[in-house]
Amino acid sequence: MMEKLRGYTHSMVWKVLMSVIAISFVLSGVAGYLISRQNTSAATVNGVEISQRLFQQQYQSQYQQLAMQMGDKFAAVADSAEFTNGLRHSVLDRLIDDELLRQYSKELGLGVGDEAIKQAIVMNPVFQKDGQFDNAVYQQLLANNNLTPDQYAEIVRQDLVLSQLMGSLLASDFLTEAQQQQFVKLFFQKRNVRLATFPVADLAAKQTISDQEIEKYYNDHKAAFATPELVKVQYIDVNKDNLAKELKVSDVEVAQYYQDNKSQFMGQAKQHIAHIQVNTQAEADDIYNKLQQGADFAELAKKYSIDRLTAVNGGDLSWVVAGQLPKAFETVADNTAVGAYSKPTKVDDKYHIIKVLARNKATVLPLEEVKSRITDLVRQDLAERKYFSVEKAVADKAFEDQSGLVNAAKEGNLTVEETSYFARDDVPAALNFSNVITEMFSPELVQGGMNSQMISVGENHSIIFRVVDYKAAGTKSLAEAKMQITTLLQREKAENIELDRVKALVAKLQAGDNSAVEFKQNLTTVYAESKNPALDKQIFAMPLPVDGKPSYHVGIDQNGDIVAIALDKVEDGQLSAEQQKVFISQLMQFRVNDLQATLLKALREKAKIEINQEMLDQLQE
Repeated sequence: MMEKLRGYTHSMVWKVLMSVIAISFVLSGVAGYLISRQNTSAATVNGVEISQRLFQQQYQSQYQQLAMQMGDKFAAVADSAEFTNGLRHSVLDRLIDDELLRQYSKELGLGVGDEAIKQAIVMNPVFQKDGQFDNAVYQQLLANNNLTPDQYAEIVRQDLVLSQLMGSLLASDFLTEAQQQQFVKLFFQKRNVRLATFPVADLAAKQTISDQEIEKYYNDHKAAFATPELVKVQYIDVNKDNLAKELKVSDVEVAQYYQDNKSQFMGQAKQHIAHIQVNTQAEADDIYNKLQQGADFAELAKKYSIDRLTAVNGGDLSWVVAGQLPKAFETVADNTAVGAYSKPTKVDDKYHIIKVLARNKATVLPLEEVKSRITDLVRQDLAERKYFSVEKAVADKAFEDQSGLVNAAKEGNLTVEETSYFARDDVPAALNFSNVITEMFSPELVQGGMNSQMISVGENHSIIFRVVDYKAAGTKSLAEAKMQITTLLQREKAENIELDRVKALVAKLQAGDNSAVEFKQNLTTVYAESKNPALDKQIFAMPLPVDGKPSYHVGIDQNGDIVAIALDKVEDGQLSAEQQKVFISQLMQFRVNDLQATLLKALREKAKIEINQEMLDQLQE
C-alpha cells in the first residue's frame, strides 16, 4: 500500500490535485478593513493581534450561514441590534478561544505540516464529486463562505492541531477497561418493577375549598395569574417565491434571454494533454530523440513514464482547464501546437515531454444545455418585477383604504389571512418576525382601525397587517381565577390524602402483608432509555432489593396520580463489544467537550486579553 502511495505522489494527476491546494498557500485575499484606523486589531491575546479583517470575514461567514439556515425569517432578526451585537461578540469570543488554543498548542510543541493540511482538504467529502476532489466545488464553497484558500487552510491547520491537543489531553484522562465496564453496567442498568396507580381525580372532585382558602392562594400567588397582551390580526403576505409559482416562461422568452446574454453561458477553454515524466534530463533527452526518430508517443509513455496513473493510458492526462496544472507545465502546453510534442521541460524536479492531443476554445454552451437554468433565471426575473409591482399596489391601496385589507388584497390577487388571539411569545409562524411583532404591539396599531405599513421581512418578501382586536395585559381578577384556584387546591388536597393512605398500605407490605396493595403493571426500564423521566427518576433512586425481597417506594407519576412501586430485580447493563466501542466513543466525546471548556476557562483566566471596545461601539452605532 505504501509503495502504491509513493508511486501516486509522482503522478501528474496527483500533482494536479495537490497543486490546486498548494497554490492556495501562497495566495492572500484582498479585502477592506472593518474600520480604517490606526488600531487594526479586533482584540489582542497575550500580545497577539486578532485583526479586524479576520473578524469581519468570520462575522460575514457566520452571518451568511445563519441567513441560509433561517431563510425568510432572517431579515427581520438581522435588523435587531440585540442579534447583531450578540453575533459580533460570539464571533470575537470564538476567535479569542481559537488563539488561546493555538498559543497553548505551540507551547506544547504541537504542529501540522502543509502536506497534512492538503490531505485533509482533498479527503474532505464536501469538496468531492463522484468520490474525487473537485477544485470547482472547493473554490465555490470557499467563496460562499467568504474565505480565501489561505484562510481556509489556516482553519484546517488549527482544527488538526486542536485534534492533536484534545488527543493529548485524553491520553492523560483515559478510561481503564474496568471503568468502561462500570459505566456500561450503570448506564444500561435494567430495573424490573411492579406498579400500582391510585388516581386522585375522583377524590379531588369531592374536596371542599372555602372562599378564604381561595382568596389566600390568590393573594399569595398573584403573579401566576398575570395575563399577557393579546392581539388578533389580519394580514397579507407578499412573497416573490409564491408569485413565481404562478408564472409560466415561454420558449420564446428563453431563446431571447439566451441571445441577449450569451456571455453568461461560455464554456471553459480546455486542452487534451498527454505527457511522459522521468527523473533525469538524460532520460528525457533519450526519449525525445526516440520521438524525433518516429517512435510512438503513447508507447514510450507506457514504457518509460514514472507517472504510473497516466502511463498505462499512454500518458493521457485527459482534458484540463487553466489553473489545474503547474504554471511551468501549462505555459509549455499553451505554446505547443495540437498534435505536436514539446522539448523536455523541468517541472517540480521532474522532466516532462508534453503532447497536446486537442484544444477547444471557450465557446457558448448550446441552448438545450442551459435551457433549464435560463428558465429559472427568467422566472425569477419576472417574479421579482411582479413582486415589486404587487407590493406597491397593495401598499398604496392599504394606505388609501384604512377600512380593511380586502380591497388591498384584490389589487395583487392575494388573500387576507386572519389569526386567532396570540401573545408576543406565541406568534404564528407566518408573522414571527421581530420587526412585524414590534409593530403589531405598537400603541398606534393595537387601537385598531389602521393598516400597517408594508414591512420587509426578507429578500422580496413583505407583510402588511391590521390588528382587528386587542386585549391588554393584566392580572386575572379573583372571580376570573376562582375556578382555576379551586381545581388546583382540590387536586393538592386529594394528592396529600391519597399519598398518606398509600404510604400506610406500603408499610403493611413491608410488614409482610402482601395483600395490602394489588400491583397491576409490570415494567422493565433502562436508565439510558428513559421514556418516563418523572417516574424513572424515582425508580432508579430506590434502594436495591435485599435477600430477594423487593424494595418499595410511594411517589407521584407524570399525571399527578399516586403510584406505589415495588422494585423486584436489578440487572447490570451489558453491551456487545461493538456497542461498547460506540458508547465509549460517544462518552469520550462528551469528555473532550468538557475538557476543552475547562481548558479554555483556565487559559482565559491567566491570559491578557484586550478587546477593541471602540471598534465594537462604533459598529453598534
